[in-house]
Amino acid sequence: MIAKTENYVNFEEGIKVELNSNYGKMYLYVKPRLDTEREIQLLKFLYTELLNYEGYIESLVQELAHRQEELGVVYDMVAKAGLVFDETEIIKIIVNKINSLISPKACVVGIFEGDVLNQKYVGGKIPDDVKQEVEKLIEKAVRSRNFVISSSQSATSFRSLLAVPMFSGDKPIGGIFVYDDGKAFDTAGAKLLLTLGNYAGIILYRNRLIDEIKRTEALKQEIEIAKKIQESSLPKAIPNFGELDVCAFIKPSSSVGGDYYDFIFEKGRKCFLVSDVSGHGIGAALLLASLRSVIRLMYEFTSDISELLSAINRVIYKDTFEIGVYATVFMAEYCSDGLLVYSNAGHIPPILFRRNNKEMFELEIHGSPIGLFEDEMYGSNQINLSKGDVLVVFTDGVPEMRNRDDEFFGVERLKKVIFENSDKSALEICDVIVDEVMKFKGEAEQKDDITLLVVKKI
Repeated sequence: MIAKTENYVNFEEGIKVELNSNYGKMYLYVKPRLDTEREIQLLKFLYTELLNYEGYIESLVQELAHRQEELGVVYDMVAKAGLVFDETEIIKIIVNKINSLISPKACVVGIFEGDVLNQKYVGGKIPDDVKQEVEKLIEKAVRSRNFVISSSQSATSFRSLLAVPMFSGDKPIGGIFVYDDGKAFDTAGAKLLLTLGNYAGIILYRNRLIDEIKRTEALKQEIEIAKKIQESSLPKAIPNFGELDVCAFIKPSSSVGGDYYDFIFEKGRKCFLVSDVSGHGIGAALLLASLRSVIRLMYEFTSDISELLSAINRVIYKDTFEIGVYATVFMAEYCSDGLLVYSNAGHIPPILFRRNNKEMFELEIHGSPIGLFEDEMYGSNQINLSKGDVLVVFTDGVPEMRNRDDEFFGVERLKKVIFENSDKSALEICDVIVDEVMKFKGEAEQKDDITLLVVKKI
Protein backbone atom coordinates (compact mmCIF):
# COMPACT_ATOMS: atom_id res chain seq x y z
CA MET A 1 0.00 0.00 0.00
CA ILE A 2 1.58 3.31 -1.10
CA ALA A 3 0.76 6.80 0.11
CA LYS A 4 1.57 9.91 -1.94
CA THR A 5 0.61 13.58 -2.28
CA GLU A 6 0.29 15.83 -5.31
CA ASN A 7 3.29 17.88 -4.16
CA TYR A 8 5.52 14.82 -4.25
CA VAL A 9 4.79 12.70 -7.30
CA ASN A 10 8.22 11.09 -7.66
CA PHE A 11 7.93 9.19 -4.42
CA GLU A 12 10.43 6.52 -5.55
CA GLU A 13 13.21 9.08 -5.19
CA GLY A 14 12.25 9.69 -1.59
CA ILE A 15 13.21 7.94 1.61
CA LYS A 16 11.16 4.78 2.06
CA VAL A 17 9.64 4.31 5.57
CA GLU A 18 7.97 0.99 6.40
CA LEU A 19 4.97 1.11 8.75
CA ASN A 20 3.16 -1.82 10.40
CA SER A 21 -0.58 -1.93 9.86
CA ASN A 22 -3.47 -4.23 10.62
CA TYR A 23 -4.11 -4.16 6.89
CA GLY A 24 -0.63 -5.38 5.88
CA LYS A 25 2.54 -3.55 4.80
CA MET A 26 2.34 0.20 4.43
CA TYR A 27 5.14 2.39 3.01
CA LEU A 28 5.60 6.07 3.49
CA TYR A 29 7.98 8.02 1.20
CA VAL A 30 9.50 11.17 2.61
CA LYS A 31 11.13 13.79 0.43
CA PRO A 32 14.78 14.20 1.49
CA ARG A 33 15.48 17.34 3.53
CA LEU A 34 17.87 18.47 6.21
CA ASP A 35 15.49 17.46 9.06
CA THR A 36 14.19 14.32 7.37
CA GLU A 37 15.08 12.04 10.28
CA ARG A 38 13.13 14.17 12.72
CA GLU A 39 10.11 14.17 10.41
CA ILE A 40 10.25 10.39 10.06
CA GLN A 41 10.21 9.93 13.84
CA LEU A 42 7.34 12.34 14.18
CA LEU A 43 5.35 10.57 11.46
CA LYS A 44 5.96 7.18 13.06
CA PHE A 45 4.72 8.57 16.42
CA LEU A 46 1.59 10.00 14.85
CA TYR A 47 0.90 6.75 13.04
CA THR A 48 1.28 4.76 16.26
CA GLU A 49 -1.24 7.07 17.95
CA LEU A 50 -3.64 6.53 15.07
CA LEU A 51 -3.34 2.77 15.53
CA ASN A 52 -4.05 3.15 19.25
CA TYR A 53 -7.08 5.23 18.45
CA GLU A 54 -8.20 2.55 16.02
CA GLY A 55 -8.01 0.01 18.86
CA TYR A 56 -10.04 2.32 21.10
CA ILE A 57 -12.70 2.62 18.40
CA GLU A 58 -12.83 -1.17 18.12
CA SER A 59 -13.25 -1.53 21.88
CA LEU A 60 -16.10 1.00 21.78
CA VAL A 61 -17.77 -0.98 19.02
CA GLN A 62 -17.42 -4.15 21.09
CA GLU A 63 -18.82 -2.37 24.15
CA LEU A 64 -21.77 -1.08 22.14
CA ALA A 65 -22.41 -4.58 20.86
CA HIS A 66 -22.28 -5.86 24.44
CA ARG A 67 -24.69 -3.14 25.55
CA GLN A 68 -26.99 -4.01 22.69
CA GLU A 69 -26.95 -7.61 23.84
CA GLU A 70 -27.74 -6.47 27.40
CA LEU A 71 -30.62 -4.33 26.20
CA GLY A 72 -31.96 -7.26 24.21
CA VAL A 73 -31.83 -9.45 27.30
CA VAL A 74 -33.47 -6.80 29.47
CA TYR A 75 -36.13 -6.02 26.88
CA ASP A 76 -37.03 -9.68 26.52
CA MET A 77 -37.26 -10.19 30.29
CA VAL A 78 -39.15 -6.95 30.94
CA ALA A 79 -41.57 -7.71 28.10
CA LYS A 80 -42.41 -11.08 29.64
CA ALA A 81 -42.23 -10.31 33.36
CA GLY A 82 -43.93 -6.93 32.97
CA LEU A 83 -47.17 -8.66 32.03
CA VAL A 84 -47.10 -10.99 35.05
CA PHE A 85 -48.23 -10.02 38.56
CA ASP A 86 -47.51 -13.23 40.42
CA GLU A 87 -44.12 -13.18 42.17
CA THR A 88 -43.47 -16.88 41.62
CA GLU A 89 -44.11 -16.56 37.89
CA ILE A 90 -41.88 -13.48 37.65
CA ILE A 91 -39.02 -15.35 39.33
CA LYS A 92 -39.46 -18.26 36.92
CA ILE A 93 -39.10 -15.86 33.97
CA ILE A 94 -35.94 -14.38 35.53
CA VAL A 95 -34.43 -17.82 36.13
CA ASN A 96 -35.22 -18.98 32.59
CA LYS A 97 -33.45 -15.93 31.22
CA ILE A 98 -30.42 -16.58 33.48
CA ASN A 99 -30.24 -20.17 32.24
CA SER A 100 -30.35 -19.05 28.63
CA LEU A 101 -27.61 -16.46 29.17
CA ILE A 102 -24.94 -18.24 31.23
CA SER A 103 -26.31 -21.78 31.74
CA PRO A 104 -25.21 -22.27 35.37
CA LYS A 105 -25.44 -25.60 37.17
CA ALA A 106 -27.63 -24.01 39.85
CA CYS A 107 -29.39 -20.72 40.51
CA VAL A 108 -30.87 -19.06 43.61
CA VAL A 109 -33.09 -15.96 43.68
CA GLY A 110 -33.31 -14.40 47.14
CA ILE A 111 -35.72 -11.62 48.16
CA PHE A 112 -35.50 -9.57 51.34
CA GLU A 113 -38.48 -9.76 53.66
CA GLY A 114 -37.55 -7.15 56.23
CA ASP A 115 -33.90 -7.86 57.07
CA VAL A 116 -34.18 -11.56 56.26
CA LEU A 117 -33.14 -12.92 52.86
CA ASN A 118 -35.76 -15.44 51.84
CA GLN A 119 -34.55 -17.83 49.16
CA LYS A 120 -37.62 -17.78 46.94
CA TYR A 121 -36.23 -20.07 44.26
CA VAL A 122 -33.52 -22.69 44.23
CA GLY A 123 -32.94 -24.41 40.91
CA GLY A 124 -30.38 -27.10 40.25
CA LYS A 125 -28.21 -29.00 42.67
CA ILE A 126 -25.97 -27.02 45.01
CA PRO A 127 -23.35 -28.83 47.15
CA ASP A 128 -23.84 -28.51 50.90
CA ASP A 129 -20.66 -26.48 51.42
CA VAL A 130 -21.74 -24.06 48.67
CA LYS A 131 -25.20 -23.57 50.24
CA GLN A 132 -23.48 -21.85 53.16
CA GLU A 133 -22.04 -19.28 50.74
CA VAL A 134 -25.32 -18.26 49.06
CA GLU A 135 -26.56 -15.74 51.61
CA LYS A 136 -23.06 -14.38 52.35
CA LEU A 137 -22.26 -13.76 48.68
CA ILE A 138 -25.65 -12.13 47.93
CA GLU A 139 -25.34 -9.83 50.95
CA LYS A 140 -21.80 -8.92 49.87
CA ALA A 141 -23.09 -8.09 46.38
CA VAL A 142 -25.88 -5.95 47.90
CA ARG A 143 -23.42 -4.04 50.08
CA SER A 144 -21.12 -3.32 47.13
CA ARG A 145 -24.01 -2.84 44.68
CA ASN A 146 -21.92 -4.82 42.20
CA PHE A 147 -21.29 -8.38 41.09
CA VAL A 148 -19.13 -10.67 43.21
CA ILE A 149 -17.20 -13.59 41.68
CA SER A 150 -15.65 -16.29 43.80
CA SER A 151 -13.87 -19.38 42.54
CA SER A 152 -11.71 -22.12 43.98
CA GLN A 153 -9.86 -25.10 42.61
CA SER A 154 -8.35 -28.17 44.18
CA ALA A 155 -6.79 -31.34 42.85
CA THR A 156 -10.21 -32.96 42.59
CA SER A 157 -12.72 -30.16 42.16
CA PHE A 158 -13.39 -26.73 40.74
CA ARG A 159 -16.22 -24.36 41.51
CA SER A 160 -17.21 -20.86 40.43
CA LEU A 161 -19.73 -18.68 42.29
CA LEU A 162 -21.32 -15.45 41.14
CA ALA A 163 -23.77 -13.16 42.93
CA VAL A 164 -25.40 -9.92 41.80
CA PRO A 165 -27.75 -7.59 43.74
CA MET A 166 -31.29 -6.62 42.83
CA PHE A 167 -32.16 -2.99 43.54
CA SER A 168 -35.03 -0.66 42.83
CA GLY A 169 -33.52 2.78 43.12
CA ASP A 170 -31.73 2.79 46.47
CA LYS A 171 -33.92 0.04 47.91
CA PRO A 172 -32.33 -3.44 48.07
CA ILE A 173 -34.81 -6.06 46.86
CA GLY A 174 -32.60 -9.16 47.01
CA GLY A 175 -30.02 -10.88 44.88
CA ILE A 176 -29.22 -13.62 42.36
CA PHE A 177 -26.71 -16.39 43.01
CA VAL A 178 -25.40 -18.82 40.38
CA TYR A 179 -23.07 -21.80 40.72
CA ASP A 180 -21.02 -23.88 38.30
CA ASP A 181 -18.33 -26.52 38.62
CA GLY A 182 -17.36 -26.90 34.99
CA LYS A 183 -16.52 -23.34 33.98
CA ALA A 184 -15.50 -20.05 35.51
CA PHE A 185 -17.84 -17.07 35.34
CA ASP A 186 -16.16 -14.15 33.54
CA THR A 187 -16.61 -10.40 33.86
CA ALA A 188 -18.73 -10.14 30.72
CA GLY A 189 -21.23 -12.69 32.02
CA ALA A 190 -21.20 -11.04 35.43
CA LYS A 191 -21.99 -7.63 33.93
CA LEU A 192 -24.82 -9.14 31.92
CA LEU A 193 -26.26 -10.81 35.02
CA LEU A 194 -25.85 -7.55 36.97
CA THR A 195 -27.91 -5.68 34.39
CA LEU A 196 -30.57 -8.37 34.48
CA GLY A 197 -30.57 -8.32 38.29
CA ASN A 198 -31.13 -4.58 38.49
CA TYR A 199 -34.12 -4.68 36.15
CA ALA A 200 -35.44 -7.78 37.89
CA GLY A 201 -35.32 -5.81 41.16
CA ILE A 202 -37.40 -3.03 39.62
CA ILE A 203 -40.02 -5.51 38.38
CA LEU A 204 -40.21 -7.37 41.70
CA TYR A 205 -40.52 -4.10 43.63
CA ARG A 206 -43.25 -2.92 41.25
CA ASN A 207 -45.07 -6.16 41.89
CA ARG A 208 -44.68 -5.69 45.64
CA LEU A 209 -46.17 -2.20 45.37
CA ILE A 210 -49.09 -3.56 43.35
CA ASP A 211 -49.70 -6.22 46.02
CA GLU A 212 -49.56 -3.51 48.68
CA ILE A 213 -52.06 -1.40 46.76
CA LYS A 214 -54.35 -4.42 46.43
CA ARG A 215 -54.10 -5.11 50.17
CA THR A 216 -54.73 -1.46 50.93
CA GLU A 217 -57.78 -1.39 48.68
CA ALA A 218 -59.05 -4.61 50.25
CA LEU A 219 -58.47 -3.13 53.71
CA LYS A 220 -60.30 0.04 52.70
CA GLN A 221 -63.26 -2.06 51.62
CA GLU A 222 -63.16 -3.99 54.90
CA ILE A 223 -62.96 -0.74 56.86
CA GLU A 224 -65.87 0.66 54.87
CA ILE A 225 -67.89 -2.48 55.66
CA ALA A 226 -66.93 -2.22 59.34
CA LYS A 227 -67.89 1.46 59.33
CA LYS A 228 -71.30 0.60 57.88
CA ILE A 229 -71.70 -2.15 60.48
CA GLN A 230 -70.95 0.34 63.24
CA GLU A 231 -73.22 3.02 61.79
CA SER A 232 -76.04 0.52 61.43
CA SER A 233 -75.56 -0.41 65.10
CA LEU A 234 -76.32 3.14 66.22
CA PRO A 235 -79.98 4.16 66.69
CA LYS A 236 -81.45 6.04 63.77
CA ALA A 237 -83.33 8.29 66.20
CA ILE A 238 -83.70 8.82 69.92
CA PRO A 239 -86.99 7.32 71.18
CA ASN A 240 -89.39 9.27 73.37
CA PHE A 241 -88.51 8.77 77.05
CA GLY A 242 -91.42 10.87 78.20
CA GLU A 243 -90.13 12.69 81.29
CA LEU A 244 -86.53 12.53 80.07
CA ASP A 245 -84.84 14.87 77.61
CA VAL A 246 -82.15 12.73 75.93
CA CYS A 247 -79.34 13.54 73.52
CA ALA A 248 -76.44 11.39 72.23
CA PHE A 249 -73.22 12.17 70.34
CA ILE A 250 -70.37 10.05 68.98
CA LYS A 251 -67.14 11.04 67.22
CA PRO A 252 -64.73 8.18 66.36
CA SER A 253 -61.00 8.90 66.40
CA SER A 254 -60.57 6.87 63.19
CA SER A 255 -62.74 5.56 60.38
CA VAL A 256 -64.00 2.79 62.62
CA GLY A 257 -64.24 3.45 66.34
CA GLY A 258 -64.85 1.32 69.40
CA ASP A 259 -67.66 3.29 71.08
CA TYR A 260 -71.36 2.56 70.94
CA TYR A 261 -74.62 3.75 72.47
CA ASP A 262 -78.12 2.32 72.23
CA PHE A 263 -81.73 2.65 73.37
CA ILE A 264 -83.97 -0.37 73.95
CA PHE A 265 -87.72 -0.13 74.41
CA GLU A 266 -89.26 -3.52 75.16
CA LYS A 267 -92.63 -4.33 76.75
CA GLY A 268 -92.88 -0.99 78.52
CA ARG A 269 -89.28 -0.98 79.69
CA LYS A 270 -87.00 1.89 78.67
CA CYS A 271 -83.26 1.30 78.65
CA PHE A 272 -80.23 3.27 77.51
CA LEU A 273 -76.57 2.24 77.51
CA VAL A 274 -73.08 3.35 76.49
CA SER A 275 -70.27 0.92 75.64
CA ASP A 276 -66.57 1.19 74.85
CA VAL A 277 -64.77 -1.74 73.19
CA SER A 278 -61.01 -2.07 73.60
CA GLY A 279 -59.11 -1.16 70.45
CA HIS A 280 -60.35 0.28 67.16
CA GLY A 281 -60.92 -0.84 63.63
CA ILE A 282 -62.58 -3.92 62.18
CA GLY A 283 -62.15 -6.10 65.28
CA ALA A 284 -63.79 -3.50 67.51
CA ALA A 285 -66.66 -3.01 65.04
CA LEU A 286 -67.33 -6.74 64.88
CA LEU A 287 -67.29 -7.08 68.67
CA LEU A 288 -69.65 -4.09 68.97
CA ALA A 289 -72.05 -5.66 66.47
CA SER A 290 -71.94 -8.95 68.35
CA LEU A 291 -72.38 -7.21 71.72
CA ARG A 292 -75.34 -5.19 70.45
CA SER A 293 -77.06 -8.30 69.09
CA VAL A 294 -76.55 -10.23 72.33
CA ILE A 295 -77.79 -7.33 74.49
CA ARG A 296 -80.93 -6.77 72.42
CA LEU A 297 -81.68 -10.49 72.25
CA MET A 298 -81.20 -11.20 75.95
CA TYR A 299 -82.85 -7.98 77.22
CA GLU A 300 -86.23 -9.31 76.18
CA PHE A 301 -85.83 -12.39 78.37
CA THR A 302 -84.01 -10.88 81.38
CA SER A 303 -85.92 -8.64 83.77
CA ASP A 304 -82.95 -7.42 85.83
CA ILE A 305 -80.15 -5.46 84.12
CA SER A 306 -77.46 -6.73 86.52
CA GLU A 307 -78.41 -10.31 85.66
CA LEU A 308 -78.46 -9.27 82.02
CA LEU A 309 -74.83 -8.05 82.18
CA SER A 310 -73.76 -11.28 83.91
CA ALA A 311 -75.40 -13.38 81.19
CA ILE A 312 -73.95 -11.22 78.41
CA ASN A 313 -70.48 -11.54 79.93
CA ARG A 314 -70.67 -15.34 79.91
CA VAL A 315 -71.61 -15.34 76.23
CA ILE A 316 -69.03 -12.77 75.09
CA TYR A 317 -66.23 -14.26 77.21
CA LYS A 318 -66.25 -17.47 75.17
CA ASP A 319 -65.35 -15.51 72.02
CA THR A 320 -62.93 -12.98 73.51
CA PHE A 321 -60.88 -14.53 76.32
CA GLU A 322 -58.26 -16.00 73.97
CA ILE A 323 -57.67 -12.75 72.11
CA GLY A 324 -57.80 -10.41 75.12
CA VAL A 325 -60.45 -7.95 73.96
CA TYR A 326 -63.21 -6.63 76.19
CA ALA A 327 -65.96 -4.04 76.43
CA THR A 328 -67.13 -1.68 79.15
CA VAL A 329 -70.87 -1.09 79.46
CA PHE A 330 -72.97 1.33 81.51
CA MET A 331 -76.65 0.38 81.37
CA ALA A 332 -79.62 2.13 82.96
CA GLU A 333 -83.34 1.45 82.95
CA TYR A 334 -85.80 4.28 83.50
CA CYS A 335 -88.90 3.35 85.46
CA SER A 336 -91.97 5.37 86.40
CA ASP A 337 -91.93 8.21 88.95
CA GLY A 338 -88.32 9.20 88.13
CA LEU A 339 -86.68 5.93 89.27
CA LEU A 340 -83.45 5.03 87.45
CA VAL A 341 -81.90 1.58 87.95
CA TYR A 342 -78.34 1.23 86.68
CA SER A 343 -75.48 -1.28 86.47
CA ASN A 344 -71.90 -0.91 85.33
CA ALA A 345 -69.45 -3.34 83.70
CA GLY A 346 -66.12 -1.58 84.08
CA HIS A 347 -67.29 1.68 82.47
CA ILE A 348 -66.13 5.10 83.62
CA PRO A 349 -68.74 6.33 86.20
CA PRO A 350 -71.32 8.80 84.81
CA ILE A 351 -71.75 12.24 86.41
CA LEU A 352 -75.06 13.25 88.03
CA PHE A 353 -75.97 16.89 88.74
CA ARG A 354 -78.71 17.53 91.32
CA ARG A 355 -80.56 20.75 90.56
CA ASN A 356 -82.14 21.21 94.02
CA ASN A 357 -78.91 21.34 96.04
CA LYS A 358 -76.42 21.93 93.19
CA GLU A 359 -74.71 18.69 94.19
CA MET A 360 -72.61 16.82 91.67
CA PHE A 361 -71.27 13.29 92.06
CA GLU A 362 -70.36 10.14 90.14
CA LEU A 363 -72.56 7.06 90.02
CA GLU A 364 -70.13 4.55 91.48
CA ILE A 365 -70.80 0.84 91.13
CA HIS A 366 -68.09 -1.70 90.52
CA GLY A 367 -67.89 -4.47 87.94
CA SER A 368 -65.30 -5.84 85.54
CA PRO A 369 -65.49 -5.18 81.79
CA ILE A 370 -67.45 -7.64 79.68
CA GLY A 371 -65.22 -10.48 78.44
CA LEU A 372 -62.49 -10.38 81.11
CA PHE A 373 -63.72 -12.92 83.68
CA GLU A 374 -66.15 -15.69 82.86
CA ASP A 375 -68.00 -15.87 86.21
CA GLU A 376 -68.24 -12.13 86.93
CA MET A 377 -71.44 -11.19 88.75
CA TYR A 378 -72.78 -7.64 88.43
CA GLY A 379 -74.82 -5.62 90.87
CA SER A 380 -77.22 -2.71 90.42
CA ASN A 381 -78.14 0.54 92.18
CA GLN A 382 -81.03 2.94 91.83
CA ILE A 383 -81.61 6.66 92.18
CA ASN A 384 -84.58 8.98 91.86
CA LEU A 385 -84.31 11.79 89.34
CA SER A 386 -85.94 15.11 90.12
CA LYS A 387 -86.87 17.87 87.72
CA GLY A 388 -83.75 19.60 86.37
CA ASP A 389 -81.36 16.77 87.29
CA VAL A 390 -78.75 16.06 84.60
CA LEU A 391 -77.00 12.73 84.01
CA VAL A 392 -74.01 12.62 81.65
CA VAL A 393 -72.71 9.24 80.52
CA PHE A 394 -69.46 9.36 78.55
CA THR A 395 -66.51 7.28 77.38
CA ASP A 396 -62.91 7.88 78.42
CA GLY A 397 -62.24 9.78 75.20
CA VAL A 398 -63.79 12.84 76.89
CA PRO A 399 -61.77 13.19 80.14
CA GLU A 400 -58.63 11.71 78.53
CA MET A 401 -58.59 14.15 75.62
CA ARG A 402 -55.17 15.83 75.54
CA ASN A 403 -54.07 19.21 74.28
CA ARG A 404 -50.74 20.15 72.69
CA ASP A 405 -49.18 20.48 76.16
CA ASP A 406 -50.16 16.86 76.87
CA GLU A 407 -52.68 17.90 79.54
CA PHE A 408 -55.90 15.93 80.09
CA PHE A 409 -59.30 17.54 79.80
CA GLY A 410 -60.16 15.68 83.00
CA VAL A 411 -63.34 14.85 84.92
CA GLU A 412 -63.24 18.04 87.01
CA ARG A 413 -63.26 20.25 83.93
CA LEU A 414 -66.18 18.19 82.59
CA LYS A 415 -68.09 18.66 85.87
CA LYS A 416 -67.53 22.41 85.65
CA VAL A 417 -68.98 22.53 82.11
CA ILE A 418 -72.03 20.50 83.22
CA PHE A 419 -72.56 22.71 86.28
CA GLU A 420 -72.36 25.96 84.30
CA ASN A 421 -74.80 24.74 81.62
CA SER A 422 -77.19 22.61 83.68
CA ASP A 423 -80.14 24.96 82.97
CA LYS A 424 -79.93 24.20 79.22
CA SER A 425 -81.55 21.38 77.27
CA ALA A 426 -79.87 17.98 76.83
CA LEU A 427 -78.93 18.87 73.26
CA GLU A 428 -77.42 22.21 74.29
CA ILE A 429 -75.48 20.64 77.16
CA CYS A 430 -74.14 17.97 74.79
CA ASP A 431 -73.11 20.60 72.22
CA VAL A 432 -71.32 22.73 74.84
CA ILE A 433 -69.38 19.74 76.18
CA VAL A 434 -68.28 18.73 72.69
CA ASP A 435 -67.28 22.33 71.84
CA GLU A 436 -65.24 22.69 75.05
CA VAL A 437 -63.49 19.35 74.55
CA MET A 438 -62.57 20.14 70.94
CA LYS A 439 -61.50 23.67 71.86
CA PHE A 440 -59.27 22.21 74.59
CA LYS A 441 -57.78 19.72 72.12
CA GLY A 442 -56.87 22.43 69.63
CA GLU A 443 -54.46 21.13 67.00
CA ALA A 444 -53.59 18.01 68.99
CA GLU A 445 -54.51 14.57 67.69
CA GLN A 446 -57.72 12.88 68.81
CA LYS A 447 -56.47 9.51 70.01
CA ASP A 448 -59.71 8.02 71.30
CA ASP A 449 -63.39 8.00 70.43
CA ILE A 450 -65.71 10.55 72.05
CA THR A 451 -69.19 9.45 73.08
CA LEU A 452 -71.70 11.39 75.16
CA LEU A 453 -75.20 10.58 76.34
CA VAL A 454 -76.95 13.41 78.18
CA VAL A 455 -80.18 12.76 80.11
CA LYS A 456 -82.17 15.56 81.76
CA LYS A 457 -85.33 15.16 83.86
CA ILE A 458 -87.98 17.57 82.68
